[in-house]
Amino acid sequence: MLIALNVLLFAVAFFCLAVGVTAVTTSWVFPWLARKVLRPRLWGAGYTLFGVVVLYHAVVALMDVDPAVSMVLTAVTTATALGGLGMMILSQRVGQGAPPSLPAGPGTPE
Repeated sequence: MLIALNVLLFAVAFFCLAVGVTAVTTSWVFPWLARKVLRPRLWGAGYTLFGVVVLYHAVVALMDVDPAVSMVLTAVTTATALGGLGMMILSQRVGQGAPPSLPAGPGTPE
């Protein structure tokens, strides 16, 4: 069971990292998010941070870590995950100086 969980954690981590890096470099997001995400590079950076947190937990699950070090790293990864989540939330809001209207999506008249 532990091996299956580690394989799943690694798969999720590398998926998050791949999608996040792709969004940062090319501004591409999933089609179902294209209408919501107004700043895809910021969303990708947040998703990449989330992937780093998942990767950390996948690696730590395979190693024996000192409890004091584990407590500190858990606090750091919690802050990192919340920072990534905040970046993903902010990417769906209109920035300062930007027009308040949403971009036209597929099927809408221009």
